[in-house]
Amino acid sequence: MYVRYTYDIKNVVKPGNNTITVAFRSAVKEAERLANESPYFIPPNCTVPAQHGECHVQFIRKAQCSFSWNWGPSFPVQGIWHDIYIQSFDTTVIREYSALTKKAGDNTWSVDVEVHFDVRTGSTTGELETQLVGTPVSLRQVITLNSANSSVRYTLNIPKEMNIAMWWPNGYGNQSLYELTVKFTSDKSQESTAKTIKIGFRTVEIVQVPVSNNPKHGLTFFYKINDVPVFFKGTNWIPADSFLERVTYDKIRILLTSAAEVHINSMRVWGGGIYESDSFYELADELGIMIWSDFMFSVALYPTTKSFLDTVTIETRQQVRRIKHHPCIAVWAGNNENEAGITQGWFGVKDVDPYKADYIKLYINTIGSIVQQEDTTREYLSSSPSDGKLTKQSGGIAPNPTLEYFGDVHFYSNYVDLWDWRNVPIPRFASEYGSESWCNYETLQPVFAEEDLDYWSYIANWRNRDTAGNFVMMTEAMTHIQLPNSPYVKERFQDLIYVTQIHQAMTMRVETEHYRRHTNWLGADGRGLTMGAMFWQINDIWQAPTWASIDYDLKWKMIHYYARHFFDPNLISPYINGTNLNIYMVIDEIPNHLDRHPDTHTLEFRPLQEHRELKEIYPNVDSEKVMAMDNTVIMEMYTWNNLIPLKTWTIPYHLNKTSGLIFQENLDDLLSEAGCFDQKNCLFYFYLNSKSNPTSTSWLPLTYFTDIQDVINEAQITINQVTSQSATEFSLVLSTNNIAPFVWINAYNISGRFSDNGFLMKDPLLQLTFTSWQPVDLDTFKKSLTVKSLMNMYY
Repeated sequence: MYVRYTYDIKNVVKPGNNTITVAFRSAVKEAERLANESPYFIPPNCTVPAQHGECHVQFIRKAQCSFSWNWGPSFPVQGIWHDIYIQSFDTTVIREYSALTKKAGDNTWSVDVEVHFDVRTGSTTGELETQLVGTPVSLRQVITLNSANSSVRYTLNIPKEMNIAMWWPNGYGNQSLYELTVKFTSDKSQESTAKTIKIGFRTVEIVQVPVSNNPKHGLTFFYKINDVPVFFKGTNWIPADSFLERVTYDKIRILLTSAAEVHINSMRVWGGGIYESDSFYELADELGIMIWSDFMFSVALYPTTKSFLDTVTIETRQQVRRIKHHPCIAVWAGNNENEAGITQGWFGVKDVDPYKADYIKLYINTIGSIVQQEDTTREYLSSSPSDGKLTKQSGGIAPNPTLEYFGDVHFYSNYVDLWDWRNVPIPRFASEYGSESWCNYETLQPVFAEEDLDYWSYIANWRNRDTAGNFVMMTEAMTHIQLPNSPYVKERFQDLIYVTQIHQAMTMRVETEHYRRHTNWLGADGRGLTMGAMFWQINDIWQAPTWASIDYDLKWKMIHYYARHFFDPNLISPYINGTNLNIYMVIDEIPNHLDRHPDTHTLEFRPLQEHRELKEIYPNVDSEKVMAMDNTVIMEMYTWNNLIPLKTWTIPYHLNKTSGLIFQENLDDLLSEAGCFDQKNCLFYFYLNSKSNPTSTSWLPLTYFTDIQDVINEAQITINQVTSQSATEFSLVLSTNNIAPFVWINAYNISGRFSDNGFLMKDPLLQLTFTSWQPVDLDTFKKSLTVKSLMNMYY
């Protein structure tokens, strides 16, 4: 599935009509045959029962999730899934073409170009012309090609005076791209072959240095883009459909644009799916979304027969050459969770041969070696999670690749309270973490019979591919929210869907803000300096309960609206710590007024400055140029049943780093000041710099909703003044007579997104906008609208 097949047919085709016949063997039976022929057992055998899947998928090079996963069905489809075409030429044709940009000096760049030709007979001489479009940079050279010498590699030097515009991640600057064309013209026939790619000029490195003099405290793990440390505000990507031919350019564009709109600057293409389409990487380039690119191996041990390694070799080389020119590609990773699996005995074996030797042979000696040959500009991590440099020093398998002191971690738990930040780890980098929820109700209606629209129906249970998934979601939600009690089955199902989405959104808010608060924090035990939070997952493969933030019909779930807030470039993050209210400010973006040149970039946006000598880590930065950010947080306390605040505090602060505690006060003292005599009756609301036009906002209930739902009055929320700005843009005004938590407005069966949703409404009036993905008339939009909040679920 992952390789390009090319056949010479000139000795087969005949004048007149010709027929191409492609014969397939069953993927399921072929996987079983290969497993049976293996000289030793290679686990896992089959998927867990809840996944209703097939077996032995690791023996064939096919999307691993097509045999089922805990968020997707088993549809092991087969066929030709990309275009099949006939190409004719007399001399040669360009088969692969790529380029890597490198910084050679102070704003001086070079481009390493490689062109691979298909030369079928004899040899040919001609001129190869390379042009960086829109610039004076070009190169003409005469080359001779034959079947034994069919590729050329060379370097274009970019003069300093060109003042190249650099490519930056989303939120850090412009995504400047340049077209690079090559054209070969044969001397004999004057036949030509040409290709064009878009490249970006940027550098990327992973910084792994000791955090203290204590070796047990481990190493940092963060990315520098153009010499600027960047917090990865990200997510994970799975295939966008079980049937890949249904994935259109527009679908990918909506998903990636939706990511960029909520400040996402990074995305992990997960190792159990596919190497994505050219359109995916092109859009990521344009939107500034950095890609953590897994190779397609996930949660299994794999064979290392000659035939298997031969096809993996072709796959790795072809895929790296196809996509490495994209500036969005930030890192290569050998697999998903297989290092952790082999060290922790997930498959019934633990760090023993032949499995350990197979692991090294596949991910280090084969894939790792090829990546190092093909791309010297990016780091190769042999697995995710891994201990980064420690894994490498251990020969490819670390004793414990899930440590908080090295590399990246994956974190899930169904057994702790995830609204409590104390139950969340403090890693260097969280590349996977998540919580499950149901997709939107109308997404299910086309695939559910009427009698199955019940949370506890057989089909609802069958659609959840996670073991006891529906029960787990309810158990977790009950910790924080009283369950709805509608006597009507379908209405109760809709309310339960809403509850699971609240639980997921709040869980991801707590966990993500926790990671962001620790950007500059280093504990006495060596934990901290967290520089990445990539939640699982952004997209759905079908209509079901999953970890996705956008459902199969491309409507945002509540978590995606919350991502706009927890990934805000100016994050107010309040939380209760013992008897105190703590407020952190977290700033991840480079302010527009600062010079982005690495030699003058100011230090408050670089981590670690409190823990190591500045010059040791940042030799090019003048520590005298440190500037601080002076702002004000406005804090209000409300009771749940009054739209007028009890008290307002103004909190000026001075921040000279990316994250810091700006306020700490005893909670009881604050309650007393405001005249709140029971904390369950009250909540906080926060604004940055201005109430009328805030840079960002936040809110904090002072206890779980299980304790306060009996004290919150039901709000009467109405939808008013619905107008159309265009065929896809609408505005509307909400009004309320009481504070309403988790206000959810829906445009039934209209795919798109509101400017905000799932929010706390504490003002009498609120204006929102809606963007639909396809044109819709105003009357249809008006009729589609409904709104509810938490207290509307109870009879």
